[in-house]
Amino acid sequence: MCADQSQYMYGVFATFAYPGVTFGGAASWPVDFYNETEFFTDDLMTKSFAFGLDVRRQGTATTYQPYWIDYTNFSGYRSIGTAAGGSDLKVHTFMAIPSCSGCTTWDIFYDYVHVGTTGGQPSPSSHHLMTGWLLTGMYGPSSFPQTRNRVMFLDGNYQFVRFDRAATSVRAPAGDCSIGAHPDYCWRFDTAVSTASGGTAQYVTSWDVTKPMVQPGTFATTAPEAGQRAAQDADDETDQLVERAQQIVDQRLKIRR
Repeated sequence: MCADQSQYMYGVFATFAYPGVTFGGAASWPVDFYNETEFFTDDLMTKSFAFGLDVRRQGTATTYQPYWIDYTNFSGYRSIGTAAGGSDLKVHTFMAIPSCSGCTTWDIFYDYVHVGTTGGQPSPSSHHLMTGWLLTGMYGPSSFPQTRNRVMFLDGNYQFVRFDRAATSVRAPAGDCSIGAHPDYCWRFDTAVSTASGGTAQYVTSWDVTKPMVQPGTFATTAPEAGQRAAQDADDETDQLVERAQQIVDQRLKIRR
């Protein structure tokens, strides 16, 4: 999902439950699934920083690694903590807020812990953001249950708010699933944008993505494992998570309501 708007964005908060990814066998090469949120700091969308989850499959081993990247300053992939050998199915949070009012650097938080600071960016604000699973490294014989990326932006009053549905667009291209295609390159996604009403507008509550396992030339799927959906649907936690994030913003940027 992409968000492109005239309103300035000064930070971003994202949360989602780590899914249990199922693989159809040993991967032919190291496979990385990235659920990434990228915050662009110039209007041409050539400068940015990002954070997210990297699910890596190497042979028969799968690891889960949160990370962040400063694309603007070519600082490379930065692991957050130690990779886990499986999903905990819990909701985790990522946040980027200005290092100070008017700063062109952002502090990165994972589960409310400060884990790094970006280098200088070309602007102290943004008009563009992307969130969701990257196609880079996408692998056919795999599936995961629904992930719900709940993303909010920090407005000019340093308050986290939801995106207007009209300011967003979505894209979920499929792989090559024609008859005779290689299974490694055959995939598709089931997607939806969940919204809530606010006055005359519809606001985005989450970008929802499921990846079934499909085979070239067929529509057969492997259903998500039972019990995992419950962890994805932790809707009641969202307000509390955002409130805690807002408290950090208020404390660090000395905002008085």
